[in-house]
Amino acid sequence: MPVAMDNRQQAHHAANEDLFRQINERIEDVASEHGPDEHRYEFLCECSNADCTLRVSLSSTAYESVRRDPAQFVLAPGHELPEIEVVALRTKDYQVVRKQGEAAEVATEEDPRRGP
Repeated sequence: MPVAMDNRQQAHHAANEDLFRQINERIEDVASEHGPDEHRYEFLCECSNADCTLRVSLSSTAYESVRRDPAQFVLAPGHELPEIEVVALRTKDYQVVRKQGEAAEVATEEDPRRGP
């Protein structure tokens, strides 16, 4: 059974994930300049581990599909935190997780696509 995290731990994880998401947003911006296609791009794993350097390969169309829900993140396989997220999709190259509870609220509030 997953161990509960305190608010400080959740905030720390959310800050790491937000940083990786912001970088991936720039990658997606560059990819979208070429129009929607199925060419694969290297995105950073958006897990909560600040030391993670893994990349996941997916199309800009697939990344956009993940980003339609601000509580979803793209991760390398096995990088999920069951304490705060569930795996929504698994592929051989990446997985999509959806934050739960307070973590989902923070992810939505910190979403770089959210208006002021």
